Amino acid sequence: MFRISTNHISEGMIIGKNIIDGNDRVLLTAGQVLNDRYIKRIRDLYIDYIFIQDDLEIEDPVPPVRPATISKATESFKRCYQQCVKTGKVNVRAVESQVDNIINDLLNNCEIMYGMSEVKEYDDYTYEHSVNVCVLSLILGIDQDYSKLQLQALGIGSMLHDIGKIKIPLEVINKPSQLTYEEFIEVKKHPLTGFKLATQSNDLPRGAGQAILQHHEHIDGRGYPRGIDEASIHEYGLIVAVADVFDALITDRPYRRGFSNYEAVQIIQGETGTHLSKRFVDALLRHVNLYPPGTVVILSNDDMAIVTQDNLSDRNRPRLKLLFDTNGKAYEMDNVMDLTEHKDISVTKHLSAEEAETNLVQFLKINKDV
Repeated sequence: MFRISTNHISEGMIIGKNIIDGNDRVLLTAGQVLNDRYIKRIRDLYIDYIFIQDDLEIEDPVPPVRPATISKATESFKRCYQQCVKTGKVNVRAVESQVDNIINDLLNNCEIMYGMSEVKEYDDYTYEHSVNVCVLSLILGIDQDYSKLQLQALGIGSMLHDIGKIKIPLEVINKPSQLTYEEFIEVKKHPLTGFKLATQSNDLPRGAGQAILQHHEHIDGRGYPRGIDEASIHEYGLIVAVADVFDALITDRPYRRGFSNYEAVQIIQGETGTHLSKRFVDALLRHVNLYPPGTVVILSNDDMAIVTQDNLSDRNRPRLKLLFDTNGKAYEMDNVMDLTEHKDISVTKHLSAEEAETNLVQFLKINKDV
């Protein structure tokens, strides 16, 4: 199955995953064939993307943390956040419990690779983003051979990194246009606000507060709230900064679609050495799959293909299904290639999400009509 904009869906497509609203109600079930009535309903509800079934045989990658663990952590953090809004106190113990679950999943995963992000609810962005940043930060911590205690401190600090946003109106956080000067000044207060809230708890482990306080500091000293440089930024702050930027880039927002892993990595590399620490960007690159299944690419022979499966031995040379040749002629559905067996061919270009969708829909239609 693959993810597709609802602008590109059409009659006859089959839903690949249940379509669920913000209240966890199933609107349409997996396996349902789309018709005009269903399409109208989806668009009337302003659902931007869905998953559809296909014959492309795209592998569903194993996530670094079990979906049930992520779901439980997100719901728990949501309650923690909302409780903090009411009481002004952070339940660090509740956060620690979820962090431990995430750590256990990661330590039991022999091949920790971060693939594509799932479709997320805009209203739950703060909670889901916090959990994702925690997962990414812990992956980087494991890469650095951190002890269990270090991982706990890093995990708690990373999950709470945006807790200071409880003082910022939701309409400002989700604003689709550029912030005003006054709004940006308010947003810049959240690291210090979060630090003050979290450090009121005696349960906050050492170093966790620095992750909260320093995740928007830049290594060149041009960040906030204190404008300190790399020598003065705690390791946890450097790690959370990388995880925070990466997840923000790959996640859908009301004003833009999320970037692919490949695109996000290119942006992050452009900020290495000024905003972000090279040490931890390099660690991120060791654990981010640049070509996760579902990625559409152009090859050095000018063929277009879609990645269907990872190659654990060389993730830059995945298994593919060919879509179109250099003249734009569609291949048959069963035309596959393993780049590890074709050393003379390599990936030269990564298609944007919009380009990928357009070509996939065209390819499926051509093969359906044959």
